[in-house]
Amino acid sequence: MGFSSEWEQRYAENTHLSVWAWSDVVSLVHRHCKPIIAAGGGRVLELGCGAGANIPLFLALGMDYYAIEGSLTIVKQLHQRYPGQVDKILVGDYTFEHPFESSFDLVLDRASLTHNNTISITKALQIAFDKLKSGGIFIGSDWFSKNHVDFSGGEASDDEFTRSNYTKGQFAGVGKVHFSDEAHLRDLFANFEILFLEEKLMRRYEPRDHHQFASWNIVARKA
Repeated sequence: MGFSSEWEQRYAENTHLSVWAWSDVVSLVHRHCKPIIAAGGGRVLELGCGAGANIPLFLALGMDYYAIEGSLTIVKQLHQRYPGQVDKILVGDYTFEHPFESSFDLVLDRASLTHNNTISITKALQIAFDKLKSGGIFIGSDWFSKNHVDFSGGEASDDEFTRSNYTKGQFAGVGKVHFSDEAHLRDLFANFEILFLEEKLMRRYEPRDHHQFASWNIVARKA
């Protein structure tokens, strides 16, 4: 299952409600999707749109926006905010199937797939690959890295890359969290042509709690 009851509860409690477009998503889209945008916008599918932070970006670019989100609570809120998208933002499990018939120019995931285990992520990527047009782009932003300080926290779950049951920090109460290294990402994206891959590391010096955030951005193409 690609969606956890923990995230439904977080949204029902009005937490994790980011509503501003993520800066990495903005830059990656403008850097790697220029031909799609120039050709009239194209069709974009977001996996796990959450509170809809990226929706205004794609609507402003003239793109035909679709999303699959596991939380009924947040989808109801998005339908109220974007009544024109009611048939395009649907509740579903993107690790199992996609409810939309046509193919897409761009598939986006911003830190949603990374709350699944390896098997579910692999299934989701295969489904996304199948739904992309030839030459279509997949953008993954903020896929948590094994260099994240919290990789050593929580409890082992399902496979060597997945952990759960965090009681403190940013992953408290959100269920499974998946962490990748370069080799693992290249394995997950073996069907794609990887165009761009970067790891972000941010160390906190004040307060002196030795916190280090680390995540990956990846852009891949269906060759």
